[in-house]
Amino acid sequence: MKSKVAILIAMAIIASVLAAGCTSSTNQSAQSTTSGGTSHDAVIQAVISDDLQAYNSAQWVRSLNQSVQWVNATTAMVTYKMSNQNRSLNYTANYTKLGSIAKANEYVSSISQGYNATSAAQLIGFPALTTASSLNEHKHYLNITQSLPSTNSYIKMERDSPTAPASYIIQVDDVVISFNATFNNAAS
Repeated sequence: MKSKVAILIAMAIIASVLAAGCTSSTNQSAQSTTSGGTSHDAVIQAVISDDLQAYNSAQWVRSLNQSVQWVNATTAMVTYKMSNQNRSLNYTANYTKLGSIAKANEYVSSISQGYNATSAAQLIGFPALTTASSLNEHKHYLNITQSLPSTNSYIKMERDSPTAPASYIIQVDDVVISFNATFNNAAS
């Protein structure tokens, strides 16, 4: 009799494990794999692709290079080098995907002391924040998540000028981007 009960308990456990494997979560984390076999989060890849597209759409950009170095599946360092005949902008941005929008909000709150929040309309004169401006249509992000992100941007400037050295934080839902940049006069 005890062995029958043990078998029934074991079958119930196996059935519950199998049933759990058949269910799906509504909070899925999209992953993509690079040619090297390394898996990277598809949402952070979409944010990086959207940022590149925003710079490609910017009227002042004539030359653009981008280099991506993955730290792990949810963190990447992206170096942007862009210029026109008069000015250049080079910087490396840290892209980090956190577990949720709430965690991203907490993280941004912890690092944004001394920064000023900016709106898309205010970003027109700030070349380094082109990716947070209305030029960024977030098409790749929309394709992956089926919704447009909420975007917040923060700036801490050394002087009151769009071309002054500054530190930037951009939050795209649960992805936080941080970098320092200076818009320089092109070498003659």
